[in-house]
Amino acid sequence: MGSKPYSKLAIAAAYAKYYLRASSKNKELTPTAYNVVDEVLSDARKVKHSDIEAERYRLQKSKQVISFTDYGKSGNIFEKKVADIAKNALKPKKYAQLISKLVAQRGAKTILELGTSLGITTAYLARNKGTEVQTMEGDPTVADIAQHVWNQLGLQNISTTIGNFDVTLDQLEGKTYDVIYIDGNHNLEPTVRYFDVLLKHANAHTLFIFDDIHYSKGMEEAWEAIKAHSQTTTTIDLFFIGLVYINPSLVKQHFELRY
Repeated sequence: MGSKPYSKLAIAAAYAKYYLRASSKNKELTPTAYNVVDEVLSDARKVKHSDIEAERYRLQKSKQVISFTDYGKSGNIFEKKVADIAKNALKPKKYAQLISKLVAQRGAKTILELGTSLGITTAYLARNKGTEVQTMEGDPTVADIAQHVWNQLGLQNISTTIGNFDVTLDQLEGKTYDVIYIDGNHNLEPTVRYFDVLLKHANAHTLFIFDDIHYSKGMEEAWEAIKAHSQTTTTIDLFFIGLVYINPSLVKQHFELRY
């Protein structure tokens, strides 16, 4: 059983404290952190994909009701409107733009995503030229909806693996990825375990992106454990997502930056 998510009021209060602590510019930033500020945060909202946003809008207006297993939060089976998933579970445009820009800044060619959902963030990842995106989704019904989104957008550089991550991660074999985006579980133990497993599929320049690092007490504990991990060097807390660098040539430092 995972830890209970924070209330909207609690998250708003935590965000206000983060915003006051965090810096948009800092003389003490390392080159890695400064480049995120200078090359990513300042330009991320210039990433424009009106056709992807049109798909988001279509999903938000959908009348379809589906039964699906929510492996990422509770593991329970739900009946839910696609529109509600699109409104409440998809990464907002601002952060989809940011993640896309991070991929571009890294010059990433191979991307792994844990947690496809309805495929909107996946589409932002795949729109970067020369990328190959492998995405993992627990529920086949949700994966089918995502595939329809990509078909509408003409995206052919996405491959999907369906099933519980505890099983499907073993199918990666010897593959390595330039960017690994983890949005597939919002509980302490699996999040830390997936990081450990996926380190075997990373190189020194791989960027890990963790979603919802302040979603609950358990996710905040997971974030602290990942920051303290022996292979973690630089981390950047953007509140709704966290960036983890494992390059051994970097100094072990932790930053909070505004976005």
